Amino acid sequence: MIRRLLPLILTALLAPPAAARTIDLAFLPPVVEAQDLCIPDPAEALPDDLDAGQGEDVLTDPLRLTYVQRDIRRLQAEDADRWFDFLLTLIDWRTRLDPGFAGIDAELARIGLYVDAGRQDALLAKGLVAALRTGGTRLSNGQKNTLAQYFLNGIGVARDVDYAHGLIRDAAYGGNAEALMLIARMDLQGTPMAGWDAPLDLTVTLAFGGMLGQMNAAVCDHAERIAREYINGDVVTRNADIAHAWHKFAADLGGAQAAWRVVEFHLDAIAARKDNAEMLRYLQLAVARGITLDDGQVGRIKSAGAVDEATLRGILGYNYSADTGRGRPSLSPYFRLSVNLDGDEADEDGPFLQYLRELSQFDTAPGWVFTRLAQEILVRKGRWAGEASALPLLEHAAQRGDPEGMQVLAKILIRYRDDPLQINRAANLLTEAVERHGYMAAMHDLDTLYRCQANDAPRLTEAAVWADSYAASMHKTVTVSPGDLISLDPYKKPEMLAQIQTQALDGLPPSLAHFTQRAQLDPFATNAAHRLWAARTNASDKALELFAELEFALATNPAERNLALELFRRVYLHNGVTSALDLSVALTEDNARAPAIAAEILAMLTKAGNRGEGAAIRLKAWHLQGTATGQSVYDEFARVIEDRGDFLALMFAIPYIDAARAEDYLDRAVAEMTCGTKDADELGDATAILLQPELTFQWRRIGLAIEGGHVLAKLAISDPQMALFDKGAAPTEAEVYARNLAEGDEVARRNLITLTADPDLPSYDPAAAAGHLLAILATGRADDEAWVLETYRKAPADLRAAVAGQMDMATVFLNAAQRGDVAAKLDLALLLRATAKQPGDLHASLRWLTEAAKGGNTTAMAELGQALAAGIGVAPDRAAALTWLDQAGAAGDATAAETARLLRVGGAP
Repeated sequence: MIRRLLPLILTALLAPPAAARTIDLAFLPPVVEAQDLCIPDPAEALPDDLDAGQGEDVLTDPLRLTYVQRDIRRLQAEDADRWFDFLLTLIDWRTRLDPGFAGIDAELARIGLYVDAGRQDALLAKGLVAALRTGGTRLSNGQKNTLAQYFLNGIGVARDVDYAHGLIRDAAYGGNAEALMLIARMDLQGTPMAGWDAPLDLTVTLAFGGMLGQMNAAVCDHAERIAREYINGDVVTRNADIAHAWHKFAADLGGAQAAWRVVEFHLDAIAARKDNAEMLRYLQLAVARGITLDDGQVGRIKSAGAVDEATLRGILGYNYSADTGRGRPSLSPYFRLSVNLDGDEADEDGPFLQYLRELSQFDTAPGWVFTRLAQEILVRKGRWAGEASALPLLEHAAQRGDPEGMQVLAKILIRYRDDPLQINRAANLLTEAVERHGYMAAMHDLDTLYRCQANDAPRLTEAAVWADSYAASMHKTVTVSPGDLISLDPYKKPEMLAQIQTQALDGLPPSLAHFTQRAQLDPFATNAAHRLWAARTNASDKALELFAELEFALATNPAERNLALELFRRVYLHNGVTSALDLSVALTEDNARAPAIAAEILAMLTKAGNRGEGAAIRLKAWHLQGTATGQSVYDEFARVIEDRGDFLALMFAIPYIDAARAEDYLDRAVAEMTCGTKDADELGDATAILLQPELTFQWRRIGLAIEGGHVLAKLAISDPQMALFDKGAAPTEAEVYARNLAEGDEVARRNLITLTADPDLPSYDPAAAAGHLLAILATGRADDEAWVLETYRKAPADLRAAVAGQMDMATVFLNAAQRGDVAAKLDLALLLRATAKQPGDLHASLRWLTEAAKGGNTTAMAELGQALAAGIGVAPDRAAALTWLDQAGAAGDATAAETARLLRVGGAP
């Protein structure tokens, strides 16, 4: 796997960006008066909505439909084949919820499911696509465009390009924006559509006009779409200013999301573009409109806490100028952060929970539905208060083969480890998750079970089997410090970098944050790469939080730290209370001495503590140790700890509770522990407080059995670094490219030339570089020849000699010059002059010099002027010489200007 991934890593890190063809089009929004056009009128609720008028805590049909559509998109993108039957059920449910979707749209949805599931033979056998052509149904323009893709590519039906193009043209003539954009993309890719004669810029203008549509409540969403086209830069040239103009247009018409995007623009802008007054004005608009930032009603569902302007401004902090003192690039403008503040306490019920219960009633409901329902209950009621309700759901999940449900159920059973039946069932569930379902994370849980959690732990024989298997699976999260992360050399530690990349592609939050940070710092990463990794990180709250932590840790000056904190605050707004603790830690490090910051920290720690986060409770206790006792802090959170306390919360409670409850809390803590030296020490401390020396000794033994121990921590050496000691050198850069070349990658030859043609590199080898240059010339391609000549011009003398010794470079330059290469004309002229053996060589040199000068080459102008002045290859001609020298001087050649001056001083022309 590493061998396969390394070239991909090197491409991302080393390859220069390739310029893509786009359209330079400034499609600007019309001037409008500010109005609330996009704000929905509550009086316009659907007449058939059975729950119209009820609050957001009730699962209405429109909200139910929103959830169904979201799950269809998510599951179909994740694994359409695995969830095929359930997705058909959801499509049928959507049809019942939305009568307007029934018919052709529903058929197209089913066809799309077959395609995404890779069931094209079944689709062809059912004839679903052909039926839409022959059924005599009237297709909308959007449906024509969708259907065209199947005939264009021969998916589920015999390929018919002419029919497909006809559908696309019909849709485009009907004003369908997607069809118009498709025609534009085809043109940009060099395959223009026959029968479409409109200029490219007009085609895109029509597409944008179609996107914008009429001035009604949907216009803000349509304006957002146009803004995204200018942000993406795939068809029209990327232009943040035009995107900003469309966001302002939508915001002025009532768009809450657009108003927040204007705020974000100024948060990310350089100092010259930052306008705090405008930012605050649109911040007020966003708050007044409820900051509904996600599609449909999902934003209101996720956002449980009310937020006013003062709260929002307080969280955002000061808006620093993004270009003052920054020495590192930033991907923050690519993030699409929203506002999702949580309330002080979790709601025990809500529309999403009701929706999950309805999903669980379908016969085709997969096990993950029950797992997700159980997890929601555990979060809302609390890990311990919700256990009784969650257990039967997790049993259903396990019966339906959901490995994550098996894992969660096993972890609950570990709490009852005094019962051999329960601990054995936990081990069996985790083993089944691994062996039957390939759920690699359960291997780590088995290692933890045998090494730390079983009553007779450490059981090192069993633990070692699972620890070794987990490490070999490459799923073990790569641990790397921020400093080591940015200095990782792909030719010294390719395994580590390849594993980080693989885990990032799999969506593992730590590695995703790490690799996004690498992409941010890569000077050769393309705009597309930045957008890709920013979007992947944006999709994970945890990855965003970890990325913000890295930004804070890697800040190299006060200005960068301020900007990192600004991003961290926005991530907290986006994530809600899950990021409160980490932001509190960052603020504590930065400026907790300021009373306002201290109060903010305590408020966030209280919110996190109310979710049962023991680290937040402890940090609050430490901050208050001068004014409050540990007992008083425990009393504040006692009910929370009982219902939902995590490992550290349970440990915090031990000194303040009676012995019977302490025993229960220890069992809970063991079920939640991380099998590391810190948690083992915590449990040892707790048993010491309870005067249980045998258990204290056992936890000390368990701590000594933990892989790696804690001795090397004092040397700041990580386990992966130790594992590589004397393992054997990784392939060098040259060896990697040589292997790629041997496997048929001709691009690798240019990289080899870069390594062997630079005398400042230890890999400099003029003979090898000459061989590679000649091999590229042998391809006979004009672009290869031009690249070789450019390299040859910059090459040191010994490399030029090595190349000239094996090939007549005059012939190579002559071929390029005859094709019109101006630089080659100059090179040929200078080469002929340097190697002249007869007057004809000098005449030829002057002729090529003249052509290069007429082609606009400044150096050629200067050389021609000097040759004419000196009479090299022709009789001296001072007037012509001055003409060319003056042109070269005007173009910036100081030597040519000085030569012209001296010629004039020396005598009249």
